[in-house]
Amino acid sequence: MTDRKLRFSTIAALGLVSLPMGAIGLPIAIYLAPLYSGQLEISLGLIGFAMIATRALDLITDPLVGIISDRWRPTIGRRRVWLVIGTAIMMLGIYFLFRPEPGVGIIYFLFALSLVYLGYTTLGLPYAAWGAELSPDYAVRTRIGSTAQFFGIAGLIISTLIPAYVLAQPDTDSRDVMRAVGLFVLVALPITAAIAFFVVPEPKTPKARAPLSFSNSIRLLTNNGPFARITIVVLIATVGEVFRQTITVFFARDVVGVTNVGAVYFYYFISALIFVPAWLWLANRIEKHRAMTLALVIIALTNAAMFFLSMAQANAFIALFVIKGACYGAVLLLPFAMVADAVDIDTANSLDRQQGLFFAVGAMVQKLGFALGAGLPLIILGALGYNSEGETRAEPLEMLTILYSLAPAALVFLAAWLTWNYSLTAERHREIRAEIDRKMLEAAEAN
Repeated sequence: MTDRKLRFSTIAALGLVSLPMGAIGLPIAIYLAPLYSGQLEISLGLIGFAMIATRALDLITDPLVGIISDRWRPTIGRRRVWLVIGTAIMMLGIYFLFRPEPGVGIIYFLFALSLVYLGYTTLGLPYAAWGAELSPDYAVRTRIGSTAQFFGIAGLIISTLIPAYVLAQPDTDSRDVMRAVGLFVLVALPITAAIAFFVVPEPKTPKARAPLSFSNSIRLLTNNGPFARITIVVLIATVGEVFRQTITVFFARDVVGVTNVGAVYFYYFISALIFVPAWLWLANRIEKHRAMTLALVIIALTNAAMFFLSMAQANAFIALFVIKGACYGAVLLLPFAMVADAVDIDTANSLDRQQGLFFAVGAMVQKLGFALGAGLPLIILGALGYNSEGETRAEPLEMLTILYSLAPAALVFLAAWLTWNYSLTAERHREIRAEIDRKMLEAAEAN
């Protein structure tokens, strides 16, 4: 399929799946710990270790699903079939994780969270690879990614509106928030997956030219310099931002005095949604990696500025959130498009299409970033004896402020520095695509 045949309705049908998937991440990041530690009385330290431990499964499932989705070619489509598998697993995981009964313990938490992460893998990896295969064009790929992120951010906005409404009602808490968001996902995910299943075609895929080999897979990944660099950048930036997000509820409530952080996140994601077209335009004007560098620098500066906030400075807190939110779309859509471009280096060498493998490794690294970012601050605060129900002591609050502001700022600045000298420019990508077209023509003539 060429980009001239790719209608926006097709791009939108695929992007719709990101709507319910986008609504899942925020509740897990900011409401999961208060629910399971506060209402269900599981220690913060155990929750932190569990968030890291559950990602160990991804070390197996991510590359396995990526490779299988590249090599397995069922009649209904090698990417499309995973919509069915992944949706079923995800819905089961959401039901258990978002709707816990009183008295559940850490084993239940481990099981439910692992199931959700498995759903992310089996649904998200083939989905991302599918989007990368819809067009070979440098700019069109950015459009595909930006459309998916538009719907993903819309899902995030919904995941802020639902908590804001729920928490505005009397006698509600994190349990009610998680149940309400879970219900939305359980309804929306099968509907959007069905639309993508029946509307979005799969490009014709040539027969795999290389035999299935783990060592060959590792070699082609490590030899791809641009892919290795953007993967490292995603890991560092993800750790920094998730580190901050995980303790947002505690910082907003105990340091700044904001109790309904869901309303703040609403402004955050509205800002993100508004600026998605601007980042798309900028990426096409100054290169994707330059635009991403700018976004990371702005995020790092707003993180650092949080260090100077104190009680009753809610307006300043919201203003910094809105500025940070304006960059959110960039750090989501641009790495997706950059990985899709980097895969073409492998295609030029092997004439094989292994997007699933590349996106699997990228997702595995990103999930490791999520696990470390979510687990480490909870482990540190748990070791300090932080009171998750509400802290007033000076020393824990000072450490919370450092963890929320300076630590993530340093990590995101490092990610920005690594992004600045990214080598796969638009001009270099055009050369690679020309080489692929030439080799494909020679192979067709030889046959």
